[in-house]
Amino acid sequence: MASHEPLSILSLDGGGIRGISSLLILENIMENIRKTKGLDRVPRPCEYFDLIGGTSTGGIIAIMLGRLGMTADECIRAYRKVAQQAFTPKRTSLLPARPSGAFSAKALENSIKQIVREFCLEEECISHRRQGLSTVDTCPHSDMTFQDKTCVKTVVLTITKENVDAPPTLFKTYDMSTAFDSCTIWQVARATSAATTFFKPIKVGRDSIEFIDAAFGYNNPCEILIEEGQRQFPGHSQMRVLSIGTGVGHVVPVGNWLSVIKARKKLVTSSKMVAASLDHRYGGTGQYHRFNVDDGLQDITLSDWKKASKISAHTHNYLAENKRKIKKFVDGLAGMTRAGEEHRGEMAHALNEGGLDNELTRIPEIPLIAYHEEKQIAATVGKISATPTGEKTTKCLTCTAWSTWQHEYGFKENVPQDGQWRIQYAI
Repeated sequence: MASHEPLSILSLDGGGIRGISSLLILENIMENIRKTKGLDRVPRPCEYFDLIGGTSTGGIIAIMLGRLGMTADECIRAYRKVAQQAFTPKRTSLLPARPSGAFSAKALENSIKQIVREFCLEEECISHRRQGLSTVDTCPHSDMTFQDKTCVKTVVLTITKENVDAPPTLFKTYDMSTAFDSCTIWQVARATSAATTFFKPIKVGRDSIEFIDAAFGYNNPCEILIEEGQRQFPGHSQMRVLSIGTGVGHVVPVGNWLSVIKARKKLVTSSKMVAASLDHRYGGTGQYHRFNVDDGLQDITLSDWKKASKISAHTHNYLAENKRKIKKFVDGLAGMTRAGEEHRGEMAHALNEGGLDNELTRIPEIPLIAYHEEKQIAATVGKISATPTGEKTTKCLTCTAWSTWQHEYGFKENVPQDGQWRIQYAI
């Protein structure tokens, strides 16, 4: 029986450092959702999409948004660090890059592990961060597995080194097959981002299959993700697809590597051609929306992390020019019913109820105001909730967790850690 609830899909192109452009577009969309719905905080993408997927660096972003449940702002900050650490040449030789890669795979691995530790979803790590404590140096879960039934369905594309003409391999958080059940988050991130001439391939899984990134032919993974979404959510006749590009039609790596020459013919299936095909198929239905900065990013190479500010500038210009288009998409996404709360998984619920979003944001009654030494610090740090017996109880954030609250909701004040505090009803 067909369902009237639309299936929401987020698709992220590959593009190296230009992935920042994708994240800025997504951040703008999530902020517009907050404004449209009058929310207290900017929602996480994992709360609005049933399936999140990507290729290459788009795959890394998909992991951060989907498997780790990060906000767009958290992803932007983390992605900049990853780019700077991973795209620093490991040698100064002027010789052409070899299959071992021009950049250090170990540096990329370490940067992904750092993100996992910083945003680890294990209960003890969430508890520490709620107290304003960093888990970057204390979290013991950097080898956390990619497969996880509690997170939003997350898909990452890659291809085998042995047959670059074969269809892509999809790493899925919800696929419990034994071949890849031991793969860690950092291993999957390495597999999807092993761009030829940039990072060496990686062997993963029970059978030690060697993978490289799927940019040849699948740099825009949207068509693959739509097919996967329809398989995982059968019976949903409507979709709401958000495809975000990285400013170019396709990715052409520097240098020349013999093992991928055959794959060059797949470049005809570029990001732009996939986008054009999907727009022809779904464009008039309101089910497919594509955002891609089509001017200004062409001369920025995959690894030029020093041009992040230029990427940001062109993306902000693009967003200003496409306000109506973005609003049209946001109005549709914000107003629709998800394909089913049971599909979203338990992770987003944990993030909101017991994690960094804090239960206070989910109590819609009277806001409180925090004062420190008679100075108002913030207009809403807690709310009043009625108990089942009708008794009013107050819940407010402790001082030790203020840094977490401040970061999550964008409060700019530097809050002292001691002194006299008081909470006042804002009636």
